[in-house]
Amino acid sequence: MNLKLIVFSLCVLASINLAKGQTDNRNQIRFSVSDGLTLSTVDILGTGISDAITGGKRSDQKGTLLYGLGYRYSLNRFKVGADLGFARSSSKLTLTGESSPSIKEKNLNFLVLPTAEFVYLRKGLFEMYGSASAGINLSRHTEDALTEAGRKNLSKSDLTTSFIYQVNPIGFSVGNDRIGGFVEVGLGSKGFLTAGLSLKF
Repeated sequence: MNLKLIVFSLCVLASINLAKGQTDNRNQIRFSVSDGLTLSTVDILGTGISDAITGGKRSDQKGTLLYGLGYRYSLNRFKVGADLGFARSSSKLTLTGESSPSIKEKNLNFLVLPTAEFVYLRKGLFEMYGSASAGINLSRHTEDALTEAGRKNLSKSDLTTSFIYQVNPIGFSVGNDRIGGFVEVGLGSKGFLTAGLSLKF
């Protein structure tokens, strides 16, 4: 009889712990958008240096926002995870001696950033936190000819990697144990401002 009681008690405790584990919602998926100003500025500065050397001139320089997908695992006040980011930029290059753009250049950036967060304040549905990330940027550069001169001066597509980082000393999130929204302010490859939605499970 005592054995049955012990087994029954263990089953009840296990089911309670399982239920608690299901409502802890330690996992979080994040969808975000960043201004991407730093990344696009780096692309433009890099081409600007090239222009100074070759004598070419660039125009129609454009950059997209940086779109992100992230994951966090919560360890009380600490959260660990990673962010993936995607952004594009483009420009037109007018070669020396040409009067119109000769080449269209495109850069495709894919960011991989392991991330750590620390929660400063947690009150009800509100959290204030800071985060730091460091990782790599995989950048693919391609060119399309717009003129005959451009066709003769095309460079081959190339893939480069570079070290990147992001430090967000201030972040705010509001939400329940399922869904929320967040805003982060900082400096790094993502830019200065990031906002998005989070799903917990």
